[in-house]
Amino acid sequence: MPFIDRRSLCPFVLAASIFSVGLPASLLLAQEAQPAPTVLVQTATQREIHPEFAHPGVIEAENKATIRPLVTAQIIGNHVVPGAIVEKGELLFELDDRDFRSNLLEAEAALAVARAQVGERQLEFERKQTLVSRETAAQSELDLATAQLDAAKAQVQAAQAAVERAGKALEDTKIYAPFEGRISAANYGVGDVVSPNNPIQPEPLAEIVALDPIYVLGYLSQQVYDLFIQRRDRMQAAGTAIPKLELTLELPSGQIYPGKGRFVSWDFQAAATRGSIAARAEFPNPDGVLLPGMNVTLRGNAVEAINAVTVPQRAVGQDQQGHYVLTVGDEGKVIRNNIEVGIRDGADWTVISGLEDGANVIVEGLQKVREGQEVETQPFKQ
Repeated sequence: MPFIDRRSLCPFVLAASIFSVGLPASLLLAQEAQPAPTVLVQTATQREIHPEFAHPGVIEAENKATIRPLVTAQIIGNHVVPGAIVEKGELLFELDDRDFRSNLLEAEAALAVARAQVGERQLEFERKQTLVSRETAAQSELDLATAQLDAAKAQVQAAQAAVERAGKALEDTKIYAPFEGRISAANYGVGDVVSPNNPIQPEPLAEIVALDPIYVLGYLSQQVYDLFIQRRDRMQAAGTAIPKLELTLELPSGQIYPGKGRFVSWDFQAAATRGSIAARAEFPNPDGVLLPGMNVTLRGNAVEAINAVTVPQRAVGQDQQGHYVLTVGDEGKVIRNNIEVGIRDGADWTVISGLEDGANVIVEGLQKVREGQEVETQPFKQ
């Protein structure tokens, strides 16, 4: 037998060598006639579903304030209990007010003097006005009296402003809670001198957060947000009502929070680092169970059922053209259907367009078939 260089073998040479050894032609034809592959299919059906979703969320206070002094003084009273719920207007800190009381008394005395001067200038103005009318005094003397009266009135206004400033400073020696909420521990105690503009004391006196109601930020991918906005706009343009959602919370322990929430707004900007955008929901929190910074799961369920064509998620493929499914037509051949998917319902996708009710969708065997190929079908069992 002559030597054959295996490196030179190609499919044509290999076929020729097979015939040269006398293999039966019937065997070769049998090898070429492969049976049609079998795929498992499921009928796409329209059914009622209650759309639902679940996204990670973080609790955020609806209102948060840092308590800082507005005047420089020594703390003489600290009424803060760390972690306690405080009412709006509850006294938190008392500052030494002796200097401020003195300043108020001085300002009030200056105001009294300014008012007395206005009285004197008013009498002088009226006297000059009478003399000018009798032509026993020059007009210039009346003009001077008028200017002096105006100056005295201006002094009263300045003195009144000084009284108001002194009174405000005296009021600022008592620091109250701006709203109801939970308060932190105090950063300063009795005897500390605090100031609003002291770089040595950057920490606030305390912090307070409002707990009822409270926000939950649920983070959705920017792609999901974009699809939601597009579909919402299409539904509004078509006059279709947007399904109402019931929002609930799953706590870190796995328990479901008893209060129901409501959607408030989307966050004002996307988080580029995590590729997401936050949806803000509001929940009642009368007992203060939900605390800022707590990690929860935000869940939503449609209140009313909707009708939609559904297919298993495993049957949906995606490429550069978008989402698609492979179906088997009446002639037993594979057909590609480009579809627009909607929301998920358990292990299924809802299909907005591109697939008719009753189509036989290939669920298993996608990898071994191609478009236009004849196949045998068997029903898919979940």
